[in-house]
Amino acid sequence: MRSAKSLFHPFCLRSQWSEAVPATAAMEYTIRMTVTDVANGSPAGKKFLWLTVGIVLAAGIYSAGWFFAADQIEKRLTTYLSEKRENGLGGECAEMDVRGFPFRIGLFCDKLRLDDNLHGASASFGALRTAAQVYQPGHAVVELDGPAEVRVSPGLSVSADWTLLHASLKATMSGLDRTSIAYDNLTGTARWPLTGDSVGFGASHGEIHLRQNGDDLDAALSIEKLDLRPEQGPSLAAPVDVAADVTIVGKAGWMQASALSEHMLRGSSGELRHVTLDAGEGMSAKLSGPFSVNDQGLISGEFSLTMMNIDAWRASLVKVFPEETDMINNVANMLTALAGGKNEATVRLNVRDGTAFLAFIPVGVLPPL
Repeated sequence: MRSAKSLFHPFCLRSQWSEAVPATAAMEYTIRMTVTDVANGSPAGKKFLWLTVGIVLAAGIYSAGWFFAADQIEKRLTTYLSEKRENGLGGECAEMDVRGFPFRIGLFCDKLRLDDNLHGASASFGALRTAAQVYQPGHAVVELDGPAEVRVSPGLSVSADWTLLHASLKATMSGLDRTSIAYDNLTGTARWPLTGDSVGFGASHGEIHLRQNGDDLDAALSIEKLDLRPEQGPSLAAPVDVAADVTIVGKAGWMQASALSEHMLRGSSGELRHVTLDAGEGMSAKLSGPFSVNDQGLISGEFSLTMMNIDAWRASLVKVFPEETDMINNVANMLTALAGGKNEATVRLNVRDGTAFLAFIPVGVLPPL
């Protein structure tokens, strides 16, 4: 092994320089020959010249095309927002800018605001950043900063913030094909001004995935450490992990924003592959089965319900909903009885027009959607 000092010995430097001289001389000779070939009009020189001109011309056309597209995005988006504002829909992208040259193109805003005067709804957010590869414009990534304020007049106001919120969108010529949204360290508060009620919420991480599956819509979500609590005070219960996977028949069109509405679930049907809750300490629950929603928003379906550690669920739910203590105890006793006295059970839960039944005994009423 060489010593460290030998790498800087004068002899080594002279040797390296002497080896580099022939290579440098050869490069200079090649350049002189190329220039000479071009000057003398040789075939090789002409090919080199046309190649150089072609590269410069292509780069110029590409650059002009990129900046033209960027200019059109700004102009058309501004026009689109103005036209929508006349129809009761509007928005603002403050300090709009298109960036990403040369290989990406994306829209940037310092603040984003959306308004729906027809339904009395509005939303405001922090900075927006988007990016798509020039060669794949149908696949974009989005980052959105908080804080967010969402208001639906007259009954709901939501404020929220997060450390990171990003999304991936994949579109085809027929519209949005799939999208994914992920966030970290979400916190917020939901308020109902008419009743004076409010609830705080938080989650360490969450994801939502939507995709078209033929004519159907596949949806999946996960929430880690979901925490619900009064606006002022401790959490109602220990944080819970939530996961869901569902297919809604014939609703792939929901991927288009114009197809969304307040009661869009009415008249739909699908398959709930699973909704799972994991509250730790052996407390878990899973629900799965087919379902339908009638024109009044009432749910019907036949579900398989599995609950682990029934006694712990009983104690936790009574703490959260003390006014429903009798009903919670009755349901817990029924589950224990159906399981032969065990502390875990898998039962059939039938729901007919919003009323849930265990063994033909009504145990609760679900609100209309």
